[in-house]
Amino acid sequence: MTQEIALLTRSGFDIQAAVLVGNAAELAYEDDGTVIANWARNKGFTSATAFNRGNIQGFWAISDNVALLAFRGTSNIGQWIRDARLLPTSHPWGPVHSGFSGGIQQVNTDLQPFEEAAKKVEHVSVTGHSLGGALAVLASARLKEQGMNPLVYTYGQPRVGLAAFAERYDTELPDRLWRFINQNDIVPRVPPGLLYRHCGTVKRIVRPGVLEAMGLNEATAPELENSDLPPLTEEECNALLNQLDEAAEPSSLEGVQLESRLTSLFSDHSMLAYLRLLKEIRDQEQE
Repeated sequence: MTQEIALLTRSGFDIQAAVLVGNAAELAYEDDGTVIANWARNKGFTSATAFNRGNIQGFWAISDNVALLAFRGTSNIGQWIRDARLLPTSHPWGPVHSGFSGGIQQVNTDLQPFEEAAKKVEHVSVTGHSLGGALAVLASARLKEQGMNPLVYTYGQPRVGLAAFAERYDTELPDRLWRFINQNDIVPRVPPGLLYRHCGTVKRIVRPGVLEAMGLNEATAPELENSDLPPLTEEECNALLNQLDEAAEPSSLEGVQLESRLTSLFSDHSMLAYLRLLKEIRDQEQE
């Protein structure tokens, strides 16, 4: 077992493991299966399998004692924000966002072989960024229903379900979900309103190099434990949608110019930003 894979055998929160699976969440955006396979092999996995069905993509990797499942985020964040108001649907643990539930159903045939392989190892990890983080939460609940106890790291993850689901998740998988929020990332604040709830434990990067209360002096700054951002109000969500519409105008604007405008609205949301900041925090802890 390589040193990096050994990180995924640790219990509880671990910043080094968070960076490793964060790399996997970033790699899930890769369209070339060869690149994914090479990364997995270099980390010590014996095999890797990519999947791509509609707008749901990702990969899973297996070693003798570790299984890893990674989901990518949406390729069209503007459309995803518009779809965030979809009504909830039923789930064995409580109502969840119908779009996220549909995404898991869409890759059911890809998850089945992963689940069969994961049952044969001791340590299972799941990860994802943005929409991929929401899918990671639902996939981990599915794994738990099959007798596994996955460890989950997500990055910029939206709210997945209503209070009943969040409470059941935290009961079934206590201290197994760690949600990173980068500063003022707006995506963890959707869907808007008070209907949806987060589950798991939040780890917010309050500024570069600082994760929650790490390094803060109580005399000059308050404790920042479990510092979830409040959900967007309907008014704030409407204002964001207006900004998205303006960013897409004129209609001929596309490619790099359009991407630049959208990036300015979600500057704290990119997986690359999450990785860069988490690596800084990891390196500080290792000094």
